[in-house]
Amino acid sequence: MADVAKLAGVSLGTVSHVLSNRTPVRQETRERVETAMAQLGYRPNRVAQALRRQRTHVVGMIVPDVANPFFSELLLGVESRLEPAGYAVVFGNSRESGSTQQRYVDPFLERQVDGLILAMAGDTDPFDLQSLERRTPTVLVDRTVAGWSGDQVVGDDKSGMELAVQHLRQAGHTKVALINGDKVLSTARRRLEGFEAALRQQDLKPFYVSHGSFTMESGLAQTAAVLDLSDRPTALCTGNDLLAMAAYAELSRRGLRVPKDLSVVGYDDITYARLVSPPLTTVRQQAAEMGAVAANLLLERLGTEPLAGRSIAIRPELVVRQSTASIVER
Repeated sequence: MADVAKLAGVSLGTVSHVLSNRTPVRQETRERVETAMAQLGYRPNRVAQALRRQRTHVVGMIVPDVANPFFSELLLGVESRLEPAGYAVVFGNSRESGSTQQRYVDPFLERQVDGLILAMAGDTDPFDLQSLERRTPTVLVDRTVAGWSGDQVVGDDKSGMELAVQHLRQAGHTKVALINGDKVLSTARRRLEGFEAALRQQDLKPFYVSHGSFTMESGLAQTAAVLDLSDRPTALCTGNDLLAMAAYAELSRRGLRVPKDLSVVGYDDITYARLVSPPLTTVRQQAAEMGAVAANLLLERLGTEPLAGRSIAIRPELVVRQSTASIVER
């Protein structure tokens, strides 16, 4: 830094102000300092800065299934807020395993990340979460658990599934089935609640309900069970878009068509939802927005005095495409 200051013709404090970006510096002076840094090949020692400031400017994020585009979009939303704020995001894929998740959490904490953003695995121990909250600022995103008192950003899963069922009812469907994720997950439970509530409002009962996991493999198996019924539904709600796409594949394998033989509604509106044939009617869940809001909550917690836990629900919307049709059209 002394060499940079000498070459730029400024004080050591001015160089420090340019590097920290916390004190205003005239643009002409900043450019002289940056030019000197480039000429000397100077790079600040971030590790030393972190030790001095007790901040690493690194945030850990763990998701349960990196192969699911929803979680990739969630990560992009987090990065969109943290990167401009000077934070790096280190990433882990728990593969829906609480023990694998913990194998990421422990080294993250050992490396003194400033905070964590967690889309938790299905078998996460609530006690571990409460312990984690006491050790480092933590924000839950997409999924939650009873007793959590910290920050969280979730989708309004109940109202989202209600939108899907209401759309099918308006198209004249009364035989509506649901294939879903694991009921241990708050997302699957709330989507089931919305499915049942919307049917009750129409004095109807669920025609068929099954649970598995939010994966295409599970979607294939669950759809096969639906299609093996002697009396088939006319419409299918799915707990996420991967399940819906698996339903497409199983229907095609049997020589059946969407929506002629079965109307299908997805959930999430991942990028591929509009690219499949026919384009998928789905409940749009703003994954990138959820990630950005979660990052904002973490930044606020890192930058202020202790805050009470905050819970934000992002309301979804129905996107109608060509995978659903009215009973008359069928």
